Amino acid sequence: MTITVEFRKSGRTVDWSGNGSLLEFAESNGLQPAFSCREGVCGTCKTALFGGAVRYFETPLDEPEPGNVLLCCSRPAESVVLDL
Repeated sequence: MTITVEFRKSGRTVDWSGNGSLLEFAESNGLQPAFSCREGVCGTCKTALFGGAVRYFETPLDEPEPGNVLLCCSRPAESVVLDL
């Protein structure tokens, strides 16, 4: 099963091929999402999640409200649609 990441604002859909975070994956695909700590502490990378599900490989200090995701410490659990 192929997992895709749709960057809705950018109009791009890319097959997930990473072991890193969604933040690193977005950067490797030419996007420049806001970030600061890269550790799930500051919340700067919080992005709307329009579809799909993620899993956190590092527990965020404050888990974002439903419908949002911290890009720096998550990976897709299934195909996702992000507001990037």
